Amino acid sequence: MNPDQAARLRRHTIVALDLDTQEQALELVDALFPIVDKFKIGSRMFTAFGPSILDAIAKRGGSVFLDLKFHDIPSVVASACAAAADHEAVFMLTVHASGGSHMIAESVDAAKKKDGLTVVAVTALTSLGASEIHSFGVECTLEDWAEQLAKLAIDAGAHGIVCSAQELARLKPLLADATVFVTPGIRAPDAVRDDQTRTMSAREALDAGSTYLVIGRPIYAAADPLLALKNIGASL
Repeated sequence: MNPDQAARLRRHTIVALDLDTQEQALELVDALFPIVDKFKIGSRMFTAFGPSILDAIAKRGGSVFLDLKFHDIPSVVASACAAAADHEAVFMLTVHASGGSHMIAESVDAAKKKDGLTVVAVTALTSLGASEIHSFGVECTLEDWAEQLAKLAIDAGAHGIVCSAQELARLKPLLADATVFVTPGIRAPDAVRDDQTRTMSAREALDAGSTYLVIGRPIYAAADPLLALKNIGASL
């Protein structure tokens, strides 16, 4: 991994801490910092350990992508975003685009409590396939549905979206006001299929225009997470 690759890795990578214990998560942070300094805390870790894990990452100099995918009535989600803004480590958080324009607008307004706090909207989960969305009443294609949700979110003031990297080529030209594109489901081209169905490699996702690559299992499930991270960096 050369210096340019190392810089790209640090700038664009968010490591997902979807682990069983806080100790495991913080050990991973310690092993990977400062090669990467951004980490995702989702509902699994936050439900188990609460804000203490945010504070622990802050003490280590790390930043947190708080991926709780808020989806409720506008006032409740706005209150949650304002509470997230109180935590030093949190630099970005998620809401569900399907919560509607009023919910998103109030979320963005509440997040202004902290200068620079980014609100991104989840469109279609990367675990979903076309046949599944039809089962809950969505009649259009998966791509059209993600596009509709993305437009709604950006029009309501969201700074960006969370989407599959496979959708970037289609969505970016349509979202001139979006400044952040977050892509989970990053996998090696020859990786074994898991519950992520719409995946792309780290290099492919960056080339497609991703701002942040959210990478979990390819790192934390590796025999040597640090080596796995460096190998991803060397591919950029």
